Formats: sequence, C-alpha cells, structure tokens
Amino acid sequence: MSLNPCHVCQEPTKSKCSNCNQVSYCNAQHQKQDWKAHKPNCHPFKIAHNEELGRHLVATRNIKPYEIILKEAPLVRGPAQISAPVCMGCLSSIEAEDHIDCELCGWPLCGPECKSLEEHKAECKLTQDRGLKVNVNEFNGPHPLYTCVSTVRCLLIGESSPEKAAKFKELESLESTRRGSNQWKADLASIGQFIPKFFKTQKFSEEEIMRAVGALQINGHEVPTSDPPHVAVFYTASFTENSCLPNLAKSFNKHGHCVLWAPREIKKNSHLSICYSDAMWGTADRQRHLMQTKLFKCACERCADVTELDTCYSALKCEDRQCGGLMLPSKADEWNGSWRCRECHKQVQKHYVEGILERAGKDIQSMEKTTENGLKYLKHYEKWLPPQHFHMSEIKILLVQLLAKDQQELMVVSPERLQLKLQFARELVELYEKIAPCECEVRTLGTLCFELHSAIAEQTRRVALETSLSPTERLEESLLYVEKCVNYLQYESDIFVEGHILKQAKINRDALRMVIRIS
Repeated sequence: MSLNPCHVCQEPTKSKCSNCNQVSYCNAQHQKQDWKAHKPNCHPFKIAHNEELGRHLVATRNIKPYEIILKEAPLVRGPAQISAPVCMGCLSSIEAEDHIDCELCGWPLCGPECKSLEEHKAECKLTQDRGLKVNVNEFNGPHPLYTCVSTVRCLLIGESSPEKAAKFKELESLESTRRGSNQWKADLASIGQFIPKFFKTQKFSEEEIMRAVGALQINGHEVPTSDPPHVAVFYTASFTENSCLPNLAKSFNKHGHCVLWAPREIKKNSHLSICYSDAMWGTADRQRHLMQTKLFKCACERCADVTELDTCYSALKCEDRQCGGLMLPSKADEWNGSWRCRECHKQVQKHYVEGILERAGKDIQSMEKTTENGLKYLKHYEKWLPPQHFHMSEIKILLVQLLAKDQQELMVVSPERLQLKLQFARELVELYEKIAPCECEVRTLGTLCFELHSAIAEQTRRVALETSLSPTERLEESLLYVEKCVNYLQYESDIFVEGHILKQAKINRDALRMVIRIS
C-alpha cells in the first residue's frame, strides 16, 4: 500500500478516511481536527473526468445497500418552464381569490410568510428596477410570465451567493448543440428576447441568458415537494451519469433537498448513475425523451438490448395469431423502423407498430380509471400486447391499487379479485426489480410490495379461518414484502403518500415479526 501525506501535518501515512477513501490522516486526532472542513466533501465517490463522459462520479469504495451517498441542497429552484401561476416563495399553486401580491413587485404569493423567502428576492429586485409591478390576472392554465422566472433566478444567483454562481457556471449547457434547434428558437423568443424587453434591463447578454436556459434544462430536476412540482438544479448530483438501469435512487426530503442512495450494493470504481428519463417507459419513448430534453442517445445496458433484459417490455405479439411469437426491432437502434417476429420472422412496418401503441396509449389516457375498465383494457389489448408490455403493466399497477383500496375493502373482496391482486402485484414486483430497481421507481416498487404484503396477509387470514394449516410460511412471505417496502421507501418524506405508506409498513412489519416469533 502506498503512503500519502496526512491532510493535517503532511506526515506519510497508510490510513485514509473510511467514508470517502480519498483523504489521508496519520491519526484519529488529526482526522477529528479536520472534520469540520472535510465533512462537506466527505462522500464515497470522487468527481472524475474523461473526454467521452465529461465529469462523472466514481465510487471510491464499496457502497452498501440502502446507504445514502449524497444529501444536497439546490443551487437554485423555481417554477417549471410551463407553469400556471404559483407562489413565488414556496412555489405551490395559488388561486385567484386566495393569494396576495408582493407590495414591492406585484408577483403573487400565497401569504406574507413567503415574501421574505430567499428565492423570491431575485425577481423581486429586478421587477422593482423595472419601475412597473407585475400584474397576474389569469390563474387557469400555463402563464407566459412564468416561463422566464427560473432562468432569471439562475442569472441573478451571484447577487446572493457568488459561490453558488461559480458552481452554476461549471454546469454543462450544451449551448453549441442546442443553438439553432426548434426548441432553442422557441426559448430565444419566450425567454432570451423576453427578459431584456419585459424587465427593461441590459444586465444580461443574449448569450448569457441562453446559456442559463440550457444549463437549467440539461441539469434541472423535477422536485415534487411542491404542488405543482418545481424545477431545481443540484451541483454534485448533476455529475451522475444517465442509465436506464441505474445504480442510484433519488429521493427528496421535505425541504426539497436531493437524497441519492443505493438500493443495491455498488462496487468500488463503479460509475454512479440515475435515469434522466422515466425507467418505466419503453425504450423507444425513453430514447425519444432523452434526445429531445438532454440531446443525447442512451447506450446503457438496457437500451442496447431490444429485449430489455429478456422482459420484452416493449414487444408486440406477432401479427400472425397462429405464431405466438413476439415482435421487436432487429437492432437496438431501429425502434423507428420495421419490426420482426423472433419466432416466424414475419416483418411489419413502422406504421403498424405506431398504430397499435398510439391507440393503446390514448385509450389509457381517456379511460375512466375503474377496476372494470382496467380489466376490459387488459382483455382487449391482449390480442396485440404481451402481459409484461409497458402499457399492460401500467394498467396492472392501477388495478393492484384499485382491487381493494384499503384494509376494509381487502377483508370483503371476492377470492377471485384477491387472487388477481396477488397475481398482478407479484408479476410487477418481479418485473420492475429486474428493469427498474432504482431512481423514482423505488416509490412504485415500495408501494407494490406493500400491496402484495397486504394481500398475502389477507389471504393468510382467510386460510387460517377455514383450515388448521399453519400460516407461518405465508406470514413469512408477507413479512418479506413489507420489509422490502420499508427498504424501498425508507427515505420518503411524510409529505408524500409513500411516506405515509412507510409509516404503516413499519407498524405492520413489527406486528408480523411478533406474530411469527410466537407462532
């Protein structure tokens, strides 16, 4: 083992901080002495750089399952680019008859307590300098004034924190790649040219504004701690790579801070990743979304495999009903071309695939979300879609929640419906633990595990009433899934539904452990 200088006294030493494995100390006293300065940067990863990826995060030691690797406050946060009027302090929705206007600038607030929040000071001062207050009268639907607010906050970040401004300038904007695209032209009109004109200011050049727009769009995270969700930029979290099979999950605490953690073990020297898109979408939709919003094509393990890890999550049933095979593109980069059956090799053209998927998607959007409609959908589309297809899975998630929505309904639901709930929940947990075990899907997985645990417990109760068979094995299976639920949801705040599910899951887990111990 090579020697490194102690971070305090420069004496050669073999010892390193056990958490980050990057900084050396010759003794515990020196480590304790330096802790205040070292703590903000003590993470089990390092920021690395190469030509292909730019800056990225690499694990500096083995990371244990469920370990938090980063908690981070945002550099800046604000309304989404397309947003109805929201409070400019807390960013929550407001109504025409239930808000106040800031007496200094006119921007709407939900109450006087939000006027003094740091977030509002940027546009408040800029609006005062304009010499004319903002006047927001329309509260139904997206409002054009809000399109520029988050960009303004990015531009003015240096007035409240030069350190944050310096970090924001380090973030990638892909301005040269974006320039000239249809999205760039729309942003130039609605933001780049609008800000100087509306705020009557020459403080920012067009280049500065458009760079801020790009950095916000490329690095922004949707944060669901407000209603509607707002957008926030996090410095270190922005260096995570994209993967549709990521090794990190992302949660948010009630303050809107980002929490990155590992649902599974991560080996030393692994690159750390989250999913920039929605891992529950099919590959073609993820690829399209990433190209439109992040301007790159994903080449992760899942995207490189048309079967999506042998799940055939995006496949269609063969057009020949006698065949029974599944149709997929021949290659991973041919989602927008012809598809071929993997059994009989029959080929169908792009318009056939698009017709089925478009109709199936629109029917989900327009469907009244009831148990009967969900079951009818599955029956109708089983002609074209295999059971694990992403549209079929979306309906099954809905049905797992609708088939006995609470404990009272669970106790009286028919045996057939209870069995359906069990079947769908098991299928979905197995599927998503394979292709989407991290990122935002931990919330879906945690919820599904809770539903499965509850259904198994109810089935066990019925069996115990009807027979003399020992329920221990069933109870242990129920405990397995409620423990999984707790693991998946353990970092969810109680401001979310999942946070309340977590509380109940912990109660159920402890009760089950006691029952099993004494049975």
